[in-house]
Amino acid sequence: MENESGDIGIDEARLLAADPDGLYLFMLEDYPYMMTPDQVAAFTGATGQEIRKLLGRGELQGCRIGVRWLVPKLGLLNYLYRGRPSEEGSSHEEAQMRQAL
Repeated sequence: MENESGDIGIDEARLLAADPDGLYLFMLEDYPYMMTPDQVAAFTGATGQEIRKLLGRGELQGCRIGVRWLVPKLGLLNYLYRGRPSEEGSSHEEAQMRQAL
């Protein structure tokens, strides 16, 4: 959707859905929606070169404009939550059960 200035709005519902635990969005508030690899590196503690390698291999969603990479917050959230068990998978319950034994 376009607002009055002609900018494309950010789908807040998709961002909230991508961060179900609410771990990252509040920390990403000061970052622009489209982040450079160096901004992603500063947030994650990696290096810009490591982020560019992830982008090049397709492990991190981003777009290349000329020689510059840009990473949307949604792509970063998808990467951060990749491989985490879903709540339907009861893996958290199993972990609690193992701790109780």
